[in-house]
Amino acid sequence: MADLTYNVVEMTLTGSIDGHAFNARAYSGGRAGSKQTNVVHPMLANNPFATGVKLTKDNPGGTLPLGTYALKTHESRKNWIRLNPVAGTSMKGRAGFAIHGRGQRGSDGCIVPQDFDNVLNIYALLKTREKAGRAAPTLDVVAIGDIDMIQQRMQTWASTA
Repeated sequence: MADLTYNVVEMTLTGSIDGHAFNARAYSGGRAGSKQTNVVHPMLANNPFATGVKLTKDNPGGTLPLGTYALKTHESRKNWIRLNPVAGTSMKGRAGFAIHGRGQRGSDGCIVPQDFDNVLNIYALLKTREKAGRAAPTLDVVAIGDIDMIQQRMQTWASTA
């Protein structure tokens, strides 16, 4: 069982690392979390679980692939958490996923928690584990929930944006 779970349908990041609990709203895909008002809607515009648009060979965008990932501090970016797929996770030709904060452009598949404090907390916990030589925590990416309800919620958000 993984330490954290990200549910792409309900847009939640939950679980705990070393006794620190997480229950956060987070986005993935569709330039999630962008600070720009003119980018694709941050509520997962290219997320196939939210829009019903399925991925194809010619359209590899969208949320990160379902599966299990080991968490590691990013090799060159402070306050970024690298998602390394574990054996058995099919990446569908994609790579380079992370948990990070909002940026000007947003994200095309990484996990972007709504509250940046979640990123800072996970990053600090990982640094402590890595310094102690402890095993990396893991993250399960799942798609569980009522997709019709999510689509209705997105339509409501789009009409008020």
